[in-house]
Amino acid sequence: MTLIRVDKIIGNVNFDKDLASKFEDMSEKERVEIVNVTRLESERIRMRKVSDRGTELALTLPYGSHLIDGDVIFLTDEKIIVIKRASEDVLVVSFHKDMRQDLILDVAIKLGHKIGNMHRPIKIIGEQIFFPMQSNSELELFEKLFISLRDYLDISKDTIIFEPDEGYNIHEH
Repeated sequence: MTLIRVDKIIGNVNFDKDLASKFEDMSEKERVEIVNVTRLESERIRMRKVSDRGTELALTLPYGSHLIDGDVIFLTDEKIIVIKRASEDVLVVSFHKDMRQDLILDVAIKLGHKIGNMHRPIKIIGEQIFFPMQSNSELELFEKLFISLRDYLDISKDTIIFEPDEGYNIHEH
C-alpha cells in the first residue's frame, strides 16, 4: 500500500463552491474517501491516519494549521480525501429569557469566570455558550458549580461537531 504525504489543506467543501462541486461529482462516482479526526487530533500538525477506504496518510501540515470538517487534504482525478470531524458531547448554557437587564453583566462575568477556571474552549452561538464535556458526570458538576446562578441559566447537553471560537481554544484539564 502506498503512503500519501499531505503537507497542506487544499480547501473546504463547505466553503468553496468548486470543491463542493468536485466533491458531489466524485461522490456519485464513489471516489470520495473520508478521514475521521477528533477535535483534539484536528489541532495536530503531524499525524498518521487511514481513510475509510484504507489509504494511509502522513500529515505534516504547516505550523498553526487546524483541520475542520470538510477540509480537502488530497485531490486527483481518481479520488478526493476529505476530513470528517467527530461529534462530541458539549454542555450548552443559556440565559433565561426573562432575566432582568441589570443582572446580565453580573451573571455573564460570574459564568465566564467559572468556565474559565475549568480551562475549557468555548463557542458562542447567538445567546448560547457551548463547551466540551470530558465525561457524562460533568452535567451534574456544572449544575453544582453554577448553583448560585441557577435562577438565571439553563444548562443542557448536546452532541455537535465542536469548533471553538477563534482565540478561545484554550487547553483543557
